[in-house]
Amino acid sequence: MLKAQDLSFSYDGLNPVLDSLEFILNPREIVGVLGPTGSGKSTLAKILSGFIPRIIPGEISGQISLEDITTSSIPVAEMARHVALVQQDPEGQICTLQVSDEVAFGPENYLIEPAMIQETVDDSLNSVGATHLHERPTYALSGGEKQRVVIAAMLACQPKYLILDEPSSSLDPSGVVQLRKVLIALKQNDVGILCIEHRLPTVLPIADRILELKDGKLSEWQSEQIIQSEPLLSLQVEARDKKPLLSAKGLCYSYGEQLAVNHVSFVAYPGETIGLMGNNGSGKTTLLSMLGGLRKPDSGSILIDTDLIRNLSSRDIAKNIAMIFQNPNYQIFEKTVWKEQILNLEVLEMVSDDSLEDAEQSLKSANLDGIRERNPFSLSHGQKRKLNVTSVVTHSPRIYLFDEPLIGQDLPGRQFVSEILRKHAETQGVSVVVTHDSNFAVRNCSRILFMDNGSIMLDGSPKHVMERLEKMGRSEYAEMEVGK
Repeated sequence: MLKAQDLSFSYDGLNPVLDSLEFILNPREIVGVLGPTGSGKSTLAKILSGFIPRIIPGEISGQISLEDITTSSIPVAEMARHVALVQQDPEGQICTLQVSDEVAFGPENYLIEPAMIQETVDDSLNSVGATHLHERPTYALSGGEKQRVVIAAMLACQPKYLILDEPSSSLDPSGVVQLRKVLIALKQNDVGILCIEHRLPTVLPIADRILELKDGKLSEWQSEQIIQSEPLLSLQVEARDKKPLLSAKGLCYSYGEQLAVNHVSFVAYPGETIGLMGNNGSGKTTLLSMLGGLRKPDSGSILIDTDLIRNLSSRDIAKNIAMIFQNPNYQIFEKTVWKEQILNLEVLEMVSDDSLEDAEQSLKSANLDGIRERNPFSLSHGQKRKLNVTSVVTHSPRIYLFDEPLIGQDLPGRQFVSEILRKHAETQGVSVVVTHDSNFAVRNCSRILFMDNGSIMLDGSPKHVMERLEKMGRSEYAEMEVGK
């Protein structure tokens, strides 16, 4: 068993993250761990897997044992062979340039026979539905594809215990279904699994136990607790007599010979909140980056009002468009939360008493005002994401382009994002939100664009799109709509 006894930890020696925590993970068991953003879930995962305090420093007390052997006496390489960790940011875990090399990396380091390595790579990729990625460069993958590859790479090491930190955060619904099958199969092969999740529906159907981490301690999650969600909003938008605020016409984009976006056209009217959905690798992030002026289309055009985006300066684009990337670390530049919050205002020369007051209120609504002097990189994944959101909207741009804003978000964080989108719609702004969360899309979007193989396959109301997906045999999207 993997066991924590009387475990306490602090990064700075002053503020405890974990407090006399007790935990046991047995072979042939799936344990889900829930908890608010910043509650210490990722810290616990790194301690159990040996990253803390060997690589990441801090003050720790108590004992971690693996099969009744204290882990402090187990060499790092040997520990990693027994306890594998899929981290919250899969991109930060990738070491090589090709998918097959990434999955082979662990077995090669453990001197597995070459013939066995090839078989292990093939089996591991197949188990997560990623065989088609075998020869792809890792840097060209979507966020969800990277997540599948990292999970496959950890499976290839054949660990006794597997710890997954938000493994479904970037997965499409079919990927979530595949993940559940993988975890069930591992459990049947005597692997112990710890799955940290904000999306309870991911792990609830397969978990033997659900625990909640709060105030530094783990306790049993009570099944009678109500699974709350965002309020269902009235989001019908009357487009008649309105002129489009954002238009895309015939957009195409390729990565070498791989066509990522294929003749995409749509218009977005003031007051619309559009959910951009589709399987991993369907072109959503590439399309969003073109809409934000970060990628130049191979062909086609984008307009803000009647202005071609290619004719606008970077400054004018930044004034009109707020964009958050899939990886929150890519949008952090300053040394304190407050400096990050007002960076856009300073760069765009829009600092005023009113804008600074709005920035203060925005931080407060995100529950970040109490840590304004912290280094943003020291925040949890979910806190970084909320800071991304608050910092890019301080200057009141008319268009929001959000790529997976729910990653790392607990219920209050989801409600925060929902409220940001609601207020923007009320002021006649346009939002385009990439999400795999059908429940969120139905409750917060007035319209859904569903992409498949680089093209828009469906465009309509959330209800209509979900019904069509179910009829087309993609029931996993509709099944995840109701917040089960």
